[in-house]
Amino acid sequence: MINVLLRATFAGALIIASFSAASAHDIYTGVHGRNGQLCCGGNDCAATSYRERGGAYEFLTREQHWVSIPQERITFLPIPGDRPDESGDESHHAHLCYRSATESDRLGPMASNVFQDIYLYCAFIPPGNI
Repeated sequence: MINVLLRATFAGALIIASFSAASAHDIYTGVHGRNGQLCCGGNDCAATSYRERGGAYEFLTREQHWVSIPQERITFLPIPGDRPDESGDESHHAHLCYRSATESDRLGPMASNVFQDIYLYCAFIPPGNI
């Protein structure tokens, strides 16, 4: 009986976790970047912070590293369904969609999408946050 109860509890927890992760990521479904490309192919988009340094924009990656993204690669539009930061400070709120860059990314025809250690899909700064 305890075994059945533990299995049911574990299964319920997995279902809830998958729904909450999916719903958090749903705001990126169908989002297109500056060049019209789809931005997200899985869990590669997330809300983040950005900063301006020496006329350039730097975004904080999921790995907690700052990466410089040229202004011409940034989309200055809101993400539909984006929820404000709970602290109320939206001054440096942004979104970054990327995956880790591979060696073939760095050497191949898509090398212009590689910035430091990331392969960039899209970067967003909502209007009013600059």
